Amino acid sequence: MSKNGRDKEYAPVVEALAPVLHNLPPRIIAIDGRPYSGKTTLGRFLSWWFNISLIETDLFLFEGEGRYRYREEEVARIIDARMSTDRPVIIEGVTVLRQLAAINRAADFLIYVENASAPTLQREYEVQFKDYEAEFKPRQRAGFTLKLDH
Repeated sequence: MSKNGRDKEYAPVVEALAPVLHNLPPRIIAIDGRPYSGKTTLGRFLSWWFNISLIETDLFLFEGEGRYRYREEEVARIIDARMSTDRPVIIEGVTVLRQLAAINRAADFLIYVENASAPTLQREYEVQFKDYEAEFKPRQRAGFTLKLDH
């Protein structure tokens, strides 16, 4: 029985995550990828599918201080609250591995989203993202890569 129109597109991710989330242990599932690649949509789907919490890090961006600066202490507080219930949590966002490292956390499972149709970034943001990719290597560290084209 289909839960929604994304079932087939996201079925490989669900299959990869099912053993990681068996019995819903307190784990951090991170979703990374370039801006506008589909991280939030995937995170919302997986959160709904597995009935677990999702932290959308874009909600914690500092206004006017650069695209990838986050209120990390608030993200840490929310992760701690979710993990204290002995349940997993999904955290998604651009540079999510850097955000987790800044709060002394690590992803137990990383999903990387690639989208051939994602818009080209402005030069300053492209440089920021390439620096992040060189330092944290999210593509190489991912336990699963989802390739989209829409």
